[in-house]
Amino acid sequence: MESDEVKCPNIHIVNRESLAARIFFWFTLFIVIIFFSFTSFFTFYQRKTMKNDLISEGEQLTRLLAYNSRLGVFAENKDLLRDPIEGIMQDDEVVLVQVFTVDGRELKKMVRLEGDKSHNPPGVQFRDIINRINILNESETISYFEDKNIIEFWAAVVSSGGYSEEEALYFKENTSQNKDKVIGYVRVMFTTELLNQNLKTILLNGIVLALLLIAIGWTVVYLIARGVTKPLNRLTEGVKAMEREGFARKVSVETKDEIGKLAQAFNNMAESLDEREEEKRQLEEQLRHAQRMEAIGTLAGGVAHEFNNILSVIISSADLLKKKVDLEDLTKRYLDQMVTSARRGGVLTRSLLTFSRKQEIHPCPLNLNAVIKNAEEILGRFLHESIEFRIKTTKDDLTVFADAGHLEMILMNLMKNANDAMPDGGSLTITTGSVERKEPFVTSHGHGKPGHYAVLTVSDTGAGIDTSLKERLFDPFFTTKEVGKGTGLGLAIVYGIIQQHDGYIDISSEPGNGTVFNIYFPICQSAIAEGGSNKLPDVAGGTETVLIAEDNDDVRRLAASLLEQYGYKVIQAGDGNEAVKKFHDNKDLVKLLLLDVIMPNKDGRKAYEEIKKVRSDIKTIFMSGYTADVANVKGKAEEEVFILIKPVLPDELLRKMREMLDG
Repeated sequence: MESDEVKCPNIHIVNRESLAARIFFWFTLFIVIIFFSFTSFFTFYQRKTMKNDLISEGEQLTRLLAYNSRLGVFAENKDLLRDPIEGIMQDDEVVLVQVFTVDGRELKKMVRLEGDKSHNPPGVQFRDIINRINILNESETISYFEDKNIIEFWAAVVSSGGYSEEEALYFKENTSQNKDKVIGYVRVMFTTELLNQNLKTILLNGIVLALLLIAIGWTVVYLIARGVTKPLNRLTEGVKAMEREGFARKVSVETKDEIGKLAQAFNNMAESLDEREEEKRQLEEQLRHAQRMEAIGTLAGGVAHEFNNILSVIISSADLLKKKVDLEDLTKRYLDQMVTSARRGGVLTRSLLTFSRKQEIHPCPLNLNAVIKNAEEILGRFLHESIEFRIKTTKDDLTVFADAGHLEMILMNLMKNANDAMPDGGSLTITTGSVERKEPFVTSHGHGKPGHYAVLTVSDTGAGIDTSLKERLFDPFFTTKEVGKGTGLGLAIVYGIIQQHDGYIDISSEPGNGTVFNIYFPICQSAIAEGGSNKLPDVAGGTETVLIAEDNDDVRRLAASLLEQYGYKVIQAGDGNEAVKKFHDNKDLVKLLLLDVIMPNKDGRKAYEEIKKVRSDIKTIFMSGYTADVANVKGKAEEEVFILIKPVLPDELLRKMREMLDG
C-alpha cells in the first residue's frame, strides 16, 4: 500500500507537468474507452443477431422435420424417420434430434458424435416431455427453450391434406378425416458453442485491432507531441533567458503556427514592457522635474511678495528723488537706470512665477516690431563686444496679443544662450516676418489652430546643438552648461511663455553650424493705441483721506509719505485687523482703501469684505506682487475695486487713485 501511494503522486506529477505524458495518457484512455464501448455494443449486437439467426434457422429446420416426419410418425416406422432426421443433422449446430408419438413416447433419436466423444446433450425426463408438449399445444406454434449452451426447438407433427392419394391408400385413411390432426412431436437441439466461439473470435479481433490502433496512435501522438513540445521547450528556454537577461533578449520565432504566434506574442509583450519601462522612467523623470518646478514655484511665491516690496521701495525712492529740481543730470541718469533695472527685476519675478504657473499674464494687442526695437538697447547688453548684433524687422503690421514683459523675457533668455554659445565671437540676428500655417503644421505641434502667424526668428553662429539633445532642450532643469553656469530654466521659461500665448517654437541646429529659433505668435486684428496720441494725464494730488494697510513698514511709510506730499490725508494700518478697526473709527472720513493682499492676522480680501458691509460704496485698490493670491478678488471685482501689481511706480499709483476717486 505504501509503494502504491508513493507511485501515484509521481504519476500525477508527470501527467501534470509533462504535456507529452498528458497527451499519451488521455489518448490511451480515449482509445480504451472507445474500444470497450464499441466492443461491448458490437458484441451485444452480434450475439443478438447470431442468436436470432440461430432461432430462425432452428424454427425452419424443426418445421421441416415436423413436415417430413409425418409418415414415419403416422406409421410409427423408424426407418421412415431416418432420412428426415439425418437431413436435419447435416447442420453443424444440431446436436440432437428426437421424434415422439402423440403420447410422448420416443420413436427415433439421433445424437451428434465428434470423434469418440458425444456432445452428451442433457436428457429430458418423461414428465418434462409432457410439460413441453402441453406448452407446445397451448402455443400452437413452434416453441424453443434455452439452457446452458443449448437451445432446443419443439414442433407438433400434424397430419394434413398434404398426403397424396397413394399415401392415403397406403395408410388406408380418409384424408379428409385426418386433416390438421396432431400425430406426434419433434425435438431439435442446437448447441451455442459455435456462436460463443464466433463471439470470442470477434472479441479477439477487436482487441488486436485496438492494440494496433493504440500502437499507431502512440506513434502519431509521439510525433505530434515531439513537434509541439520541442518548440515549446525552446520557447520556455527563450522566456527564461528573457527573464535573466532582460527584455532586450528576443525569443526565436521558428514556425508560423500557433507556437510561432505565441513566441511572437512574447516578443511583442517584451517590447511593450520595455516601452512601458521607458515610459515609467520618463514619467519618473517628469515627476522629479515637476517636483523641482513645484519647489521653485513655492519658493518664488514665498519670496515674490517681499522681493516686490523691496523693488517698490527702490522704485518709489528713486522716483521721488528724480522730482528734486536741483539734481544734476548725471544723478538723474543714475536714478533712471535704477528705476529701469528695478522694473526689469519685477519683470523677472513675474516671468519666474509665470513659468511655475503662479502668475497670470496680461496680454494686450502689441506691435511685435515695436517691442523688439524698444528693447534693443537692453538686449544688446546681454552680448559681449565680439558678437555682432543685428535686428531686421519686416514692414508688415505684426499685431500680436501678448504680454510685452514676457516677450522681452523670451528675447533675453535666447540672447543669453546665444552669448554663451559664442565665446569666441560671432553674429546674432533677430528678424520678424509673417507666415500662414495650415493643418499639418498644427497637427505636428499638437495644439493651436491654422491661420496667420507672426514669426520671430533668433539665429546665431554659435556651436550649435547635438541632435540627441533637441528633444530635452525645453525640459526644466536640463542644461549642457557647466555646474554653476546654468539653471536649466531659461528655455523652459521660453517654452512656457510661448505655450501661454498659443504659439509654437521650432529649433534648427547642427553642431558647429549655429542655431535658429523660430517662434510663431497668432496675428490678431485688434487696433494698437498710438503711444503719442493718448498722453498720460498729469500727476495730481488731492485732499481725501486714504486708509493704507500694508504689513511692510518701509513700503507703508514710503507710500504714506508720497501721498502726504500730494496733499492726501493718510491713515496707516499694519495688518487687516488694524485696518478694519481704524476704518470703523473713521468710516465717514475714509474715501479710498489701499490694501495689500497678503497680510498677517487678516488678509486684504477679508478686510475689504468686512469694511464693505459697513460702506458698500467704498473705493478700493489692491496691491500685490503675487497675482495668484488675488485671483479670487479679481473674480469678484466691482467698479470700486482695482488691482496694482508690485512694484508700482509712484506716478502710476497717484493716477490710479485720482481715477478711482474721480469716478
